[in-house]
Amino acid sequence: MADAAHNPIMNAVHMRAHAKLNLALSVGTPIPVGVPGAGLHPIASWMVALVLADELAYTPREDGAGVELNRSWAKDAPRNAALGWRPKSDLCVRAVDRLGAAVDRRRGATIDLVKRIPVGGGLGGGSSDAAATLIAANRAHSLGLPLEQLAEIGAGLGSDVPYFIDEHVANGHPPAPALVTGLGDSIERVATPPVAVVLCVPEFGCDTAEVYRAFDDTPVTLDEAAVAKLAASGDARSAELFNDLFEPARRVEPELGRRWREIGRASKRTVHLSGSGSTMFIIADDDAHAASLAEALALHVAGVAFVPTSTQDPSQ
Repeated sequence: MADAAHNPIMNAVHMRAHAKLNLALSVGTPIPVGVPGAGLHPIASWMVALVLADELAYTPREDGAGVELNRSWAKDAPRNAALGWRPKSDLCVRAVDRLGAAVDRRRGATIDLVKRIPVGGGLGGGSSDAAATLIAANRAHSLGLPLEQLAEIGAGLGSDVPYFIDEHVANGHPPAPALVTGLGDSIERVATPPVAVVLCVPEFGCDTAEVYRAFDDTPVTLDEAAVAKLAASGDARSAELFNDLFEPARRVEPELGRRWREIGRASKRTVHLSGSGSTMFIIADDDAHAASLAEALALHVAGVAFVPTSTQDPSQ
């Protein structure tokens, strides 16, 4: 499937929706009642995109007859899960609805989505799909909205969506690494050299809302300066990488902690968590090391898919 390529015969736009990693993530206490964004958590995160990606085909229908969503798993997906939520609640469908509201005209489309990014994995799959839908719909319907406006529309769908909307994605590449702050709406693109990674994908997911509720039981102070320092360094191998949602995620899903310890013992490497989980990751020395490490771990740790991959330079 071509990246962000427009097919004039089928009138379809094809996109790759890349996964992301949170190399560092700090979370603040919820915004108080009476303040815009009440109940939401401010964050500071160093985000990078992965080679791993969903594939999306957006075919417009000018009859305005709603959105038909077809979802399936790619044969090489690291973990399959039921795609049983109602299409109306899917972020892709909601993205089309919000875009239609922004231009004051309902849009019809067929969206064919082939997934690789695990559901409930902390890799931003739903948000990336929504961002790709906004860019594809904007192009397919010849709306001409600037990326900044698409990002504003996307922010209403989820805090990760704006990260996935930049000129690189619009040109068929993954989004550039970024320092993401506020409610996910402040994006500062940063230089981060690509690194090899082993994704550790358990057979279970983590519920984001439950993890944040657990975080609220023992909140920590938002440390934007620490994340900004890491992002400015560009050193994804830093021993100072951290994730404030790791402990809450382990309380919500104790099996996550058991798998984390098992993977750490088997790999003798630091094991990190992306987002609210459940996907963990190890920074490898290079692509060959990632491949050999993934193969070795698969022999020693059951119930986890080990995927050698890499972060990706958006210019490539």
